[in-house]
Amino acid sequence: MWTEAQRKAASDRAKARWANPEYKKKQGDSVKKPPCCPKCGETDIAKFYVDEKGRRTNSTCRECHKIGCKERWHKRTETDRQASRAYKYGITPEKFLEMLAEQDGKCKICGIEPTTQRGLHVDHCHTTGIVRGLLCHGCNVALGSMKDDPEILLKAVEYLRNHHG
Repeated sequence: MWTEAQRKAASDRAKARWANPEYKKKQGDSVKKPPCCPKCGETDIAKFYVDEKGRRTNSTCRECHKIGCKERWHKRTETDRQASRAYKYGITPEKFLEMLAEQDGKCKICGIEPTTQRGLHVDHCHTTGIVRGLLCHGCNVALGSMKDDPEILLKAVEYLRNHHG
């Protein structure tokens, strides 16, 4: 985290850069350049991530960006991944390993051991931020799709029971 003094110093440096007319022109000209992904050569702006004004937010196209993200994730050590979880969800690597052991390395909902390289996902309440357990990708996405709402989940269960094959 930045201190207030570091934040102010960075802001002052940015203001000084943007006060320079040459810098402003260079930045403006770079936005006008047609897109060209340095990895695959894609030039269709529709295949790039853009902001609300239609400006590219990445130098690479969406597909190359996704590939790069996957490569970076899989290059990380398990310790790095655990540190990331600890930071994001407020649990320590030890707590993650303890939860993993308590669940026998299986999803807390379906009880199946994950088959993907990403393993189990840390499930948490989006309102309170409290970690609830470790879930496989499918169960984690299912809860999110049901907006973490028990009423919607109960309606889905009722629907499946009434329309089962």
